[in-house]
Amino acid sequence: MSNRVVNVLAAASVAGLMFALFGMSAGTAGAADPAWQVKDRQQTMKKLGGGVGAVAKYVKNEGATLEDAAKGAEAVLAVSRMDPKAIFPEGTAVGVTDSAAKPELWKNWAEAQRYWSAVQPAAEKLDAAVKSGDRTQIAQALGATTKTCGSCHEDFRVKKN
Repeated sequence: MSNRVVNVLAAASVAGLMFALFGMSAGTAGAADPAWQVKDRQQTMKKLGGGVGAVAKYVKNEGATLEDAAKGAEAVLAVSRMDPKAIFPEGTAVGVTDSAAKPELWKNWAEAQRYWSAVQPAAEKLDAAVKSGDRTQIAQALGATTKTCGSCHEDFRVKKN
């Protein structure tokens, strides 16, 4: 290889390394910021809600296809597999930006974890139901999933007006 090619490759490697290092530190800094954590949680919950909504539109025959429902179920399943401590870090209760998480969530963390651990099996059943293509089965699994989510919301989220 010519010196010029080696220099270009070396420069690209250094630039990539710097980007990776600064990118990680920026992500870490954001992760420690409660306002950022609330915003991240809200985006995660919107992903979950959007997935539920896509499945619901299919069940209600409101223009969504089975493929739309499958993508929705996958989104619900992906969120259900996330670590609740990453989604609900301490210090992100009501009063931090527009957080709707009640302080009771952290005071009763064992109960909150119990709720969260019920989401994944419900999401798995929803995903399996969507894969079956049986609208009745999908509707039942969707109902069970939303009931699971709603239980946690009832206890640990400020009611929306």
